[in-house]
Amino acid sequence: MKPKVLMLKFLIGGSTVAFSYFVSCIIPWKDFGGIFATFPAVFLLSMVIAGFEYGDELASHVCRGAIFGMSGCLCSILATWGMLSTTSNWPLSIIVGFATWFISAVMISTIVAKVTVLATHKSTAKHIAVHK
Repeated sequence: MKPKVLMLKFLIGGSTVAFSYFVSCIIPWKDFGGIFATFPAVFLLSMVIAGFEYGDELASHVCRGAIFGMSGCLCSILATWGMLSTTSNWPLSIIVGFATWFISAVMISTIVAKVTVLATHKSTAKHIAVHK
């Protein structure tokens, strides 16, 4: 990855995180900072850079991967919230949430890949059977 691109990702991603923290400190509605914490700045920037540098195909893969990662984020948030509610141990909750994010994102990606292969295989088999 080019140093300029890496610096741009760092600046935009870091400033988004810092902005979400400041928003949560300033605005009385504390959940609003969490809404900004999920702002997809890094995802959108990654997709734009992938599209400009490598074309539509890689941008499409970045978008597809983001779907799995963001689905994993939902699982992570639920696991972290559940751990915080039951244990009140925020370091443990972060560890469990991170592990849940990674495992669920990989599982979702694997399931989608298998379903895609099965759907492709089924439609190919139908197409062959019709032309016999």
